[in-house]
Amino acid sequence: MRESRIFGERTHVFSSDKTRRKYFFVYEGSITEVIYFDMVRAMREDVGISPLIELIPIIRSYSEKGWSNPKKILDRIIKNLEESKTKHISYETLLNRIMDSFYEMGIITTSGIQARSIWKTMCRVCDQNIQKELNSDVEDVEGDSRLILETLEKEYELSHIVLDISNIIKEGGLTYSEGFDQICLIVDRDRQSFVSTPENNQYEYVVDKCRENGFGLFVTNPCFEFWLLLHFDEVVELDRKKLLDNPKVTTKRRYAEQELRRIWPGYKKNSYKAEVLVRNIDKAISNEKKFCEDIAKLEDSIGSNIGILIEEMRT
Repeated sequence: MRESRIFGERTHVFSSDKTRRKYFFVYEGSITEVIYFDMVRAMREDVGISPLIELIPIIRSYSEKGWSNPKKILDRIIKNLEESKTKHISYETLLNRIMDSFYEMGIITTSGIQARSIWKTMCRVCDQNIQKELNSDVEDVEGDSRLILETLEKEYELSHIVLDISNIIKEGGLTYSEGFDQICLIVDRDRQSFVSTPENNQYEYVVDKCRENGFGLFVTNPCFEFWLLLHFDEVVELDRKKLLDNPKVTTKRRYAEQELRRIWPGYKKNSYKAEVLVRNIDKAISNEKKFCEDIAKLEDSIGSNIGILIEEMRT
């Protein structure tokens, strides 16, 4: 995982020497939530977010794309923060940082075939040349990086990449300051995402681990579309049992999404006018209080606590 910002960019400092507190947004979803919170960030003054808070979305690295299990995502956050603190990284992290750099530099664009090919080549170098598994710690970051990059430079005719990204590899990781900054994990209660059995209650695990690490956990039950529905007063008239169960009503859509499309025609998961919603964010916060906001009870109750996050960032 990496910060959505220009590599090497530093924290802003005010003339009063007050450093902004960073809120890192880590999403379970890769599109719908991103669209919404990118607009919150763009309209931060309209929303009333404190000028002493910096909003930083976290982007999934190559090997993390497609993940939807909150426990898996949380465990990776904890691992990444530990690596940033100790400066000991795994080969998977090293390869991800190289891939992140290639995306930022435009070496890899939208070609999934090219990305898979480069990833496989780097894995081959780790396995055959360095003779290490991806979960092993990197003992010689400089030397192993040089070997990987020289192989890529030769096989893909990528000129000057060794020089260009050497500092990026060294400076990778999250610029999170424990005890000051805030990690915000934003997930759905969707029962397909969480495993929840007496022997393996992942919801309870995520709640406990977030509390233990001082992270903010923001859950919408049943799905993020319910938080979007809260921006409309019609949400209180919807069938609460159907909302909680969120059954399929068409071959492609569940109840919450279908009702959102009915109330707000034109909504699509991967393309919608988030500005319209964000301008109505106070209504969403007010409507949220008519449902469950308690993080423990949200495991089995319809509701959300994203409104609490917005209010927190206003102080």
